[in-house]
Amino acid sequence: MNIRISFLLPISIIFLFFLSTPLYAQVTTVPGFPRADQNIKIIYDASKGTTGLIGASQVYIHIGAVVAGPNSTAWEIVPTQWGTDDPKAKMKKVEGEDNIWEWEFTPNEFFQPSESQTIYRLGMVFRNVDGSREGKTDTNGDFFVDLSQGFQVTFTNPSTSSILLEINETQEISIVASEKADLSIFVNDIEVANAASADELNYTFAATLEGTYIIKALAEKDGESSENEIIISVVGPSLKLPLPAGIKKGINYVSDTEVVLVLEAPQKKNAFVIGDFNDWQVLGDYQMNQTPDGELFWFRLTGLTPGEEYIFQYLVDGSLRIGDPYADKVSDPFHDNEIIQQNRYPGLKPYPQGKTEFQATYLQTAQPEYQWKHLDYQKPKPEELVVYELLVRDFDERRTFKAVIERLDYLKDLGINAIELMPIKEFEGNLSWGYNPSFFFAVDKFYGPKNHLKELIDEAHKRDMVVILDMVLNHAFGQNPFVRLYNDGDYGAPTLDNPWLNREAKHPFNVGYDFNHESSYTKAFVDSVNHYWLSEYKVDGYRFDLSKGFTQVNSGNNVGQWGQRDESRIVIWKNIHDQIKSDFPDAYVILEHFADNAEERELADHGLMFWGNINGDFREMAKGGSRNFDWAYFQSRGWSQNNLVAYMESHDEERTMWESLTWGQTSPLNIRQLNNAVNRNQLMAAFFFAIPGPKMIWQFEEFGYDLELNNDRLGIKPTRWNYLDNPERQRLWRLYQAMIKLKNEHKIFNSPENAVLNLTQNLKSIRLSDGDFHVVLHGNFGLTDANNANLSFPSSGTWYNYFTGEEILVTGSSQTFRLRANEFMLFTNQPLPTPEGDILMEDLITSIGPEEIGLSEFKLYPVPANNHLNVVLPESIKEFNYRMIDVTGKVIIEGTNFSPNNILQVDLKDFNAGIYIFEIFDNRQVHRKRFIKQ
Repeated sequence: MNIRISFLLPISIIFLFFLSTPLYAQVTTVPGFPRADQNIKIIYDASKGTTGLIGASQVYIHIGAVVAGPNSTAWEIVPTQWGTDDPKAKMKKVEGEDNIWEWEFTPNEFFQPSESQTIYRLGMVFRNVDGSREGKTDTNGDFFVDLSQGFQVTFTNPSTSSILLEINETQEISIVASEKADLSIFVNDIEVANAASADELNYTFAATLEGTYIIKALAEKDGESSENEIIISVVGPSLKLPLPAGIKKGINYVSDTEVVLVLEAPQKKNAFVIGDFNDWQVLGDYQMNQTPDGELFWFRLTGLTPGEEYIFQYLVDGSLRIGDPYADKVSDPFHDNEIIQQNRYPGLKPYPQGKTEFQATYLQTAQPEYQWKHLDYQKPKPEELVVYELLVRDFDERRTFKAVIERLDYLKDLGINAIELMPIKEFEGNLSWGYNPSFFFAVDKFYGPKNHLKELIDEAHKRDMVVILDMVLNHAFGQNPFVRLYNDGDYGAPTLDNPWLNREAKHPFNVGYDFNHESSYTKAFVDSVNHYWLSEYKVDGYRFDLSKGFTQVNSGNNVGQWGQRDESRIVIWKNIHDQIKSDFPDAYVILEHFADNAEERELADHGLMFWGNINGDFREMAKGGSRNFDWAYFQSRGWSQNNLVAYMESHDEERTMWESLTWGQTSPLNIRQLNNAVNRNQLMAAFFFAIPGPKMIWQFEEFGYDLELNNDRLGIKPTRWNYLDNPERQRLWRLYQAMIKLKNEHKIFNSPENAVLNLTQNLKSIRLSDGDFHVVLHGNFGLTDANNANLSFPSSGTWYNYFTGEEILVTGSSQTFRLRANEFMLFTNQPLPTPEGDILMEDLITSIGPEEIGLSEFKLYPVPANNHLNVVLPESIKEFNYRMIDVTGKVIIEGTNFSPNNILQVDLKDFNAGIYIFEIFDNRQVHRKRFIKQ
């Protein structure tokens, strides 16, 4: 059977009908089924599809030849020039019509393909002279016209291989041939229409009796013939029956051999189940029952083989093929083959090409359940969260859940206690950030089977790391069944009768199709999605994407209005939060909101958490500036609950290390040098983590990922795990580890009794108090050294430098220090274990060689020193005083000495590693040198 069907085409093909008149479609051709070697007239209706060319004074065609194959969308021969007054692309306005344009050509002459090339299709869009206005399909895609590859006949109406009619309905049948021929139409082998020497034939089919009707098109000429077939199924009205008790929407597994399928499709006329179990035929025995209220269709499917996977769809109102919106696995006609070829999902069944079209879904009885192993794990309090946001696609070059599992110990070693996965639900395409969701209960197969995700979550819990899913419920994309049940064309915008979605988004920055969160249908759907992942996959909470879009207040493109306090949005989010908490009281509910602070404060005080974007301030500081970033602290916003998840970077924000290395100031300190960039980013991170409250970092931020985000925003980014071999980047990683360790082990960094942030000047400080435990952090955000910085302390007494382990005695409320550019000091009034490894910036003595200050004869060696330090003294000094001072100014040793050989040896075995100053002086002069004790 030679059936030409549109579902073999990729997603970019949209509404195209081959008719001989321009009144019924956006693009039509004469003849209706053209060949590459004949003259073709292309007729374009600018009033349909995208309407950028309505009323245009001149329209140009941009056209290309597709030679890779009959299903390809790649334009490989493109003679027309975009954005120019190209005379060969100029269309002619049809006389008497405002928006109808036509253009004639012969493809073989126009494209001049090589002898080995065949033109299978024509791809085209339309434009004005400079290309600033375009005419495309309803979903902003290219138009395609298939060319006949010989003597052929095809159906132009209907445009699918099978349709379904109810009793007393009619269907117009139209066939065209690639050249004039004797045409016939047959119904179940009975000829019902014919025409001699014609290129088109029409017939009206009347559905008077239930049954299956094979419609055959036949073309004959000079002893040659071509035929094509479609199927029309005529059915009676749906049987009205109530939904069986205990059955819910979606796939209900009743036993190992039986399921009950339930589709919510208000006011649709009928629905059939088609799939592997009935060879994809539209059969009366598989017509679904309809509940008396017209809301639901349901069907009891029996005789299934236990454990066998079946691919299936619903056929709604005779023409609409959709998968089950609640299914946990999707069969995709466009992208599954890549997954199979790369063995990303072992045993994945191929899409049933040639039997159906559009996305289908799976059912499987007697599935082996995942055996959870780690149900007893420690969940951090909201203010204790240290979240690591990662994209499975870019976290490891294998791009799988298994690859993430293998790196969980790395995250644990860093100190992470929460993983936030960017969207992993089934999304359109294979390589994506995931914010284009299509099926909300299915795991995207490109990352691996669903049990691999469960294993990832289980293994994270084993390490006391909670898992937060990035949940996208602001919108759905065109493949989603809720979109396709009530929308324009195949993947176009929702129609006004769509129960779940708005036809036009109510707010700026929307992508996909906007959910109506005041609809009872959407509310029930959202609650079911949230409950499902928390129960079935045992995730610990959600970060809700674009949460400010959960509103029916129409702000259009007014961003300012959108961000204003919205009482209806507050109600929506309180209801979603309360529903989640009613079943999962310890779940994390985090919003990407960025709305008026009064709105966020009310919701935060109700228990919701919020992303706190401080990227703008930190990017400026990464380049060398100074900013007040106290908006990273919940009390600075007037909130009563510590629910602000602050972050310097996220998937959406440019990398601070890229800012430092690309745009950092070069004078008086060159931040674009890696060592200085690391020092700068260490300084920022120390202050970031010292602000009490939950924190989030973006993947690889901890070692200074420095590839620009916006050079290819959504594109694949290389991993750069090799950066961990670089000593400078290791210093940054250890600083993150050390600060996270403080946060994980000490309540004062999460919920102190008191916090004082002084962040307005170049010399910034944070003071934390909790009972008798006090912490003070000082840092120099200027680019010059502060040689006599007067740093305040909460009290006098002994204080401990966390990073060096050194003690200082503070005698008043302040102490004078030298703080180099980018240097910071974190002191506690109780001794803490010193972090391991090199963290702090190197001392100048290691970078400029022997330092000559005052007298050239004064030398220290070896530098760095280990157990002993040799001091070469000037011959002019026979009797002198000496002392050794740490970087805080504390005197470690001192004495008076006369050395006949001008060499003094100092025992350093009992000294901590760090930076010291050796000073000699007599009654006339002082000489100093710095050195490092290893």
